[in-house]
Amino acid sequence: MAGWIGAAVLVLVALALFGWALSAWLAFRAMRRWPVVQGKVAITGLDSERRLHRHAARLVHLPTVAYRYEAGGEKHIGSRLANRTVLFEREEEARRFLDALPTGAPVDVRYNPANANEAVLEVRAPALASRIAGGVLCLGGAAALLFA
Repeated sequence: MAGWIGAAVLVLVALALFGWALSAWLAFRAMRRWPVVQGKVAITGLDSERRLHRHAARLVHLPTVAYRYEAGGEKHIGSRLANRTVLFEREEEARRFLDALPTGAPVDVRYNPANANEAVLEVRAPALASRIAGGVLCLGGAAALLFA
């Protein structure tokens, strides 16, 4: 009986991981179809913080960029660089990234036509491998519990 319950829990976890991966993939595909308008960099900065990155607490560098753009006949200010967090382990890399975006530089801004306040400069493919691998491992564990 306990094997069935454990297997059911593992199947539910696998379905949740697969659903999370599918949701991220569909959001990525939708963002790639957002309209693109020309914007301008308003201000840049660099923050640093200690966070869990690559399975260890590390100092990471987070570039910040505010940009202006016009969409839907209205002016907007955005600050989201990408649909995934943009961070660098080395400060020099972060500074080079920001050097390519000086104040006043033109940038392509993708914005959500349903909510023009939602915008990004870059759309990156989601990291799905760990979610899918976790789901497959959970299904394997469920099978092992059922057939053991």
